[in-house]
Amino acid sequence: AHAALARDGVLVLRADALPVLARVDTVLLDKTGTLTTGRPRIAALQTFARVDAADALRIAATLESGHCHPIAQAFGTGDGRIATSTRVVPGFGIEGNIDGRTWRLGRADFAVAREDDGAIWLAENDQAKARFVLEDPMRHDAHFVVDELVELGLRCAISSGDGADAVTPVALALGIVEAQARQTPQQKLERVRNLQREGHVVAMLGDGINDAPVLAGADVSIAIAQGAALSHQAADFVLGGDDLRRLPASIRLARRTRRIVRQNLSW
Repeated sequence: AHAALARDGVLVLRADALPVLARVDTVLLDKTGTLTTGRPRIAALQTFARVDAADALRIAATLESGHCHPIAQAFGTGDGRIATSTRVVPGFGIEGNIDGRTWRLGRADFAVAREDDGAIWLAENDQAKARFVLEDPMRHDAHFVVDELVELGLRCAISSGDGADAVTPVALALGIVEAQARQTPQQKLERVRNLQREGHVVAMLGDGINDAPVLAGADVSIAIAQGAALSHQAADFVLGGDDLRRLPASIRLARRTRRIVRQNLSW
């Protein structure tokens, strides 16, 4: 079975994970970079306090420079400046010093101390300078994968750090009823533990560095090859290439392997 998975582009990192994959009844899905392409783009940009839009983009790009979160790609490459004393707050945003000025980029409650509205805010010393609305196209195979998982009798749910405005349309398009937005890594992990306490065997599919804790906490975890290296270290399986259809195929193979093992034991 491991050889068959390897031929299909699925890397098995933990030898005893295959029997667990066969018992999975719930699949928790990340959104950005998993159900979507992970290549967000800026759909709208609003600036404040006479800040130029190009300057706001350059500052955001400088803060995100060197970070592998998909959101960083939306702001471009910056102008060569380097942010110092950077501090990443998983699920909220990033803070750093540029030319002696302290900037924050992230959720509204993190950057500008106001109610979260699903957008990305840029602020200097808690004063709003720009507001970015991002959009991330859905993956071409997302519908197929969710339909296949449901056909296998699995419960599918979304747990994402993105705002409700971004998560809800994806959930509706895929027919997923359970979808939680603005989840921190700790909240994602707590959701997995709640499901486990209810007796469910949970698989987590994710790609980002923020998914590492929940990938480690799930009964079985699957990372995407294009995702962060830390997510690979926490995962049991890594899906190679750019094809999520390997996930339902792997579950079918795991179940078939379990049947054959049981038949052999019976003989």
